[in-house]
Amino acid sequence: MKLKQIIFSLSIASLAFLTSCGDDASSTPKPTISLKSGAGFVSTTCDVNAASPITFSIDATAGSDALKNIVITCKLANGSTKSLLDTTISGKSVSFTKTMFAQGSVGDAITYTFTANDVNGTSGSTSVTTTVIPYESALDGVAGQKVYNATATGMNKAYNLFTSTAITSGSTGVQDILDKTTSGSQQWSKIWGTGNGSKFVKISSNDYNNAEGTGYIYSLWKSYSATATDQITVAQDDCYLVKSGQDIPFGLYVIKITAVVDLPAVGNNNDYAQFDYKGIIAQ
Repeated sequence: MKLKQIIFSLSIASLAFLTSCGDDASSTPKPTISLKSGAGFVSTTCDVNAASPITFSIDATAGSDALKNIVITCKLANGSTKSLLDTTISGKSVSFTKTMFAQGSVGDAITYTFTANDVNGTSGSTSVTTTVIPYESALDGVAGQKVYNATATGMNKAYNLFTSTAITSGSTGVQDILDKTTSGSQQWSKIWGTGNGSKFVKISSNDYNNAEGTGYIYSLWKSYSATATDQITVAQDDCYLVKSGQDIPFGLYVIKITAVVDLPAVGNNNDYAQFDYKGIIAQ
């Protein structure tokens, strides 16, 4: 009986010790970090122009004797995280401003996260989200471009809208438009997809004709983005708004399909869709 009492007493003591240890760990002081408001500083949800300089005013204080570092990251529209700053800090507190170019493409919601890491192993963070909007600018125009059946030998099966470049093969990261006909298929699918996450929205011919500036295209995207898809079936005279999956400041384009050439001869896979488009194109 005494042995049972001793074991019971030891168990209670061990439990109390573990509980106490857990309390100590959870109460370890954490650093704090905040964004100061004021003229010229981004501190709350707001709109920012594409690729424009933006400035953050940052205050951080250690939970212990000293901070370790301050890290700034952002979450891009494709879900990836981009590192923007990782700076070593010595001392208990720090206040500084950081200016950088706005990340993302027009229409993106970009979340910036600011993290203070303490020498005691804890951390604190704060975040702010910006929506990227365009500077007003006239659009460039390109006519007579072609994307061929993907099974055609040596022909352009994809297209980079930003550089106005037809693509035979290579990195999918620049393939805004990609013919999706599968290998071995006897029929051209007439389906366009993308290699980089671009999105397509069908628009009217009036929308295409009226698109002369960046502001107009951006207003189309705000109105129709909820119906965006990653694949379309092309037909002559159809018009589309495309949001490029590339990480470029202005990635919105309007496209008009001007011809769909489906060759009837068996074994001739040089079918193609021809199109005109407008947007901001690299010079």
